[in-house]
Amino acid sequence: MSRPWLIGADVGSSCLKAALVHPQRGVVAVSEQHYPMYRPHPGWAQNDPEDWYRALARAIPAALAQADVAASDVGALCLVGQRDIAVLTDEAGRALAPVIHWSDRRAPDETTTAYDRLGRRRLVDITGTLPIPGLVLPNLLWTRRHQPDLWRRVRHVLQPKDYLALRLTGDIGTDPTSPTRSILNDWRTETWSEELCDVYGIPRELLPEVKYRPWQVRGELGTAAHEIGLVPGTPLVAGGGDDPAAALGSGVIEPGGVSVGTGSSMSWRAVAERPVLDPTGMLGLMPHVVPDRYLHEMVAVGSGTTLRWLRGAFGANAPYEELIAGADEVGPGSDGLLCFPYIEGASVPIQDDHVRAVFHGISGHHGLPHFVRATLEGIAYQYPALLNALTERGLRMTSLTISDGEARSTAWNQIKADVLGHPLVPALRVEAPSIGAAILAGVGSDAFATPREGVDAVVRVDPPIQPVPASHHTYQDLRLHWERTRDQVFPQLAGLTVLR
Repeated sequence: MSRPWLIGADVGSSCLKAALVHPQRGVVAVSEQHYPMYRPHPGWAQNDPEDWYRALARAIPAALAQADVAASDVGALCLVGQRDIAVLTDEAGRALAPVIHWSDRRAPDETTTAYDRLGRRRLVDITGTLPIPGLVLPNLLWTRRHQPDLWRRVRHVLQPKDYLALRLTGDIGTDPTSPTRSILNDWRTETWSEELCDVYGIPRELLPEVKYRPWQVRGELGTAAHEIGLVPGTPLVAGGGDDPAAALGSGVIEPGGVSVGTGSSMSWRAVAERPVLDPTGMLGLMPHVVPDRYLHEMVAVGSGTTLRWLRGAFGANAPYEELIAGADEVGPGSDGLLCFPYIEGASVPIQDDHVRAVFHGISGHHGLPHFVRATLEGIAYQYPALLNALTERGLRMTSLTISDGEARSTAWNQIKADVLGHPLVPALRVEAPSIGAAILAGVGSDAFATPREGVDAVVRVDPPIQPVPASHHTYQDLRLHWERTRDQVFPQLAGLTVLR
């Protein structure tokens, strides 16, 4: 190949990651560029889409420089990103306002009223997604209600990677995975729902046409290529949502494979050949970014965010590795300290938008390592219930692969394996969504004949982390104690079903 190099970029909540990949050499370089989350009022959370573009313009040259690769040798670029949020643009494609983030909780009562209009069961049946706060539909309704002058100027509603694609190519369009957490999609037709647009008064013409598969080329970079360190004419592959891309980037593409990643939230993604609609909405349903596969997804909000909050509030922003190393000196059960990591509410396996995180059982001898370990355990204690949710709905798990930053921590992964009683396979490279995007870039540019060929060439995993039988027995009792205490601390959660 005359231009063998591939770049995949993932637009995340707090940073953009770009992975540089070669079909024979695998992942050669990764660049991570951070940006702030803006919180102008209590409960609000916003992104500036210009931050994404600036981060992309830093990340690509940095990755190329690490490997001493020329921009002219890049055969394709692919972007993936968050599905829960949307950029509002004018006719010229300019962003009109900050993007309301999925963790935003500015108007919970308005969100409840909006979802009650059709009922959550009907919304799940149409979209395949549990209606929770922070998704695209309630945020559009909030903008229309509270910022009518801005709403009148809106001409396009675009997910982050599609907004960047517009900046780079002038193209407006999307793929079937990107609308899947909007509460405006139809999972059966894999496009936007005419019924939901009509019921909620969202003009269908504001939403981009679903016209590409994630592995298809959507256009070529124009003169804006120079701004991000590439050359005009470089193919841009359509890409998809961050979670399906993460599954691909950790090698989870066959039925029975489960991909788990904890960024701001914790996502479980189970692969199947056929779609399984869960009428409760606990399992979200979407197409995979590979052909003839479906993903069934559970998202536990607030998990990674709780650890990040603890690190910032009491850990002096020390490296996560340092915090976890200290916690490893504390035994199972954190000397009686419990953490309920609901800093942004509870979503699965129970749902309550109003609960918030709690540390329970604080004693004078507890220090920062106890709080860190309690947080790691509180996140891990959710694993068995999530696995049960999969199996009870007829999905199987043959392997569980850990990606994202948590895959770096052997100590934390050992806790999760011991709690779950099942081996965990850590991905060797943790930047799974951007690596998945690079694989899609390879399929779109014919560097890989199939996604499987791309996975075999690029993805590497560490040996499985096996549960320790004695520790698993100990953690079974500790987890039951955690669950009983949760129902006492949050009595409204006791026996609560996801869909009421």
